[in-house]
Amino acid sequence: MAKLISKRYAVALFELAKETDKIDLFNNQVELVYNSIKDDKEFLTVLNHPRISGGEKFNLFKNIYKDNISEEILGLISIVVKKNRETEILEILETFLELVRDYKGITTAYIHSAIALTDEQLSKIKENLSKNLNKEIIIKADVKPELIGGLVINVDGKVIDNSIKTNLENIKKSLINN
Repeated sequence: MAKLISKRYAVALFELAKETDKIDLFNNQVELVYNSIKDDKEFLTVLNHPRISGGEKFNLFKNIYKDNISEEILGLISIVVKKNRETEILEILETFLELVRDYKGITTAYIHSAIALTDEQLSKIKENLSKNLNKEIIIKADVKPELIGGLVINVDGKVIDNSIKTNLENIKKSLINN
């Protein structure tokens, strides 16, 4: 239910961005707000606190971002706070950013490897994925030593698992079933 509600707000903002030809402007402003509050535990505590009024929460947003975001983004935040949905603000903003990336043909590939990959290796993976998916690719890579070796790539809801850990598990299952 929360995802559906978040999507409604995000879609409304996205449609407004398209109608007013402000997709890039809104994207940059939403990224600014999203990135600045995502890791700020104190700000999130204030947003989630039931004893702090919606007006105080909105004033907090207004004071922090008044010079950096448009009236439309501030209006969205105002509506979200008035409807007591401030706990979902990050999901709303993230959904909006996803809509913009989809609109622009950009997708994120999450790459997990047993050891850190070089910039050259990441570049080759990015190039191959971009060519195969016909999209611009943003790479998010991390190290997971438990994979033992190989890669796990997650892109557009698809998983390519060529890790040694999975290969060993598959061999084990095969031996047990025979």
